[in-house]
Amino acid sequence: MIPEQPQLEVLTSAELAERLKVRESWVIDQSKRSRTSDPIPILKLGKHRRYRWGSPELGAWLERRAGQQHTRKAGSTKGETKL
Repeated sequence: MIPEQPQLEVLTSAELAERLKVRESWVIDQSKRSRTSDPIPILKLGKHRRYRWGSPELGAWLERRAGQQHTRKAGSTKGETKL
């Protein structure tokens, strides 16, 4: 019997933002190496950025980010966690 491969979906920045419940502009910024030391893993298709939902790379990035503490922005709710 052949082991089942994980289900991968290729998402746009808008689709990833919707799944993560963040703004699309945040996803785009966090995908740029010039903006962060740990960018969201991307799949380049020509000039387009895409994201592999279900990939080990994106899963590992989410795990790393979930473990980080971030400073709140002015006006954010106390106790609110930002990705």
